[in-house]
Amino acid sequence: MDIQLTLKDYIVKEFMHERDKSLLASDTPLIEEGIIDSMGLMRLVHFIEDTFGIEINEEDLDIENFRTVDALTTFIQEKSSG
Repeated sequence: MDIQLTLKDYIVKEFMHERDKSLLASDTPLIEEGIIDSMGLMRLVHFIEDTFGIEINEEDLDIENFRTVDALTTFIQEKSSG
């Protein structure tokens, strides 16, 4: 499964209803750009847990892990292998 593609598809579908989807690059700041808010972050956490079969703990909720699709991909890869 392509982690980045799966994440991008979900983010576009769930959070970018009225935005230009081409603006979502792997390094686009998701929170700073207003793509994902605090409620959206919780939905994203549940999606990641369900889709990638990992458990996200309270200590994993570091904003750096959720800053961009690249950061999320690295985070998911590390959680999956460790």
